Amino acid sequence: MSYLKQKRGRLILVCFLLVSLLLSQFPAVDIHISRVFFDQGFPLKQQWWQVWFHEGMTYFLYLSMAAIVAVYALNRLSKRNWYDVDGRKVCYLFLVLIVGAGLIVNVVLKDNFGRARPRDIQEFGGSKRFTPAFVVSAECATNCSFSSGEGAAAFFSLALAMALSRKRTMLAAGVGFGCAVSFSRVASGAHFFSDTVVSFFVMLIVADALYHYMFLAERQPQAAPVPGTLAENADSL
Repeated sequence: MSYLKQKRGRLILVCFLLVSLLLSQFPAVDIHISRVFFDQGFPLKQQWWQVWFHEGMTYFLYLSMAAIVAVYALNRLSKRNWYDVDGRKVCYLFLVLIVGAGLIVNVVLKDNFGRARPRDIQEFGGSKRFTPAFVVSAECATNCSFSSGEGAAAFFSLALAMALSRKRTMLAAGVGFGCAVSFSRVASGAHFFSDTVVSFFVMLIVADALYHYMFLAERQPQAAPVPGTLAENADSL
């Protein structure tokens, strides 16, 4: 696992473990944050920006991937290298989307943890029981709260930033976009704070780990063979 040998990779995983531990030990944080937006119920009519963030994530994914594929096709046909988009980067983005937002968030988490959404729990006038993050329950059958699908889709922008730029400003813009979408979902009572935090870390870890293995691992210098060893003898053949 060369990714775990990297300081950045270990730091991200440690942060995820610490945040997960805090969310598990202090589940009331989710209730307190959601209560900020609760006033005799969550707003039934969302603001235009909330509607855009909610309904626009599918279009965001389709359009962003269509644009990447189009740039790749143009590069192949014109023999140019716009934004350095090649087949490997196209595969990378599809893998991040499928593994992170698709398999982990929507299949493994949302379909198996059964967490009721904030607007459906007893604390906010619903009939469902509140369950903390990472606790499996039977309060929800399908399309459940944990973790946030829209949040995962929005944090896919991190993978786009890694593939196209790697500049800190672009990465910060990706985080900001994901946070804005996550805020809109929490404010509307559709997700808990922890739902969006977990989706952020899932997408960050998947995007960063895949980038490491697909683009960085092969560039790392190999250690020189020790004189007199089989490795040195093999190199001299």
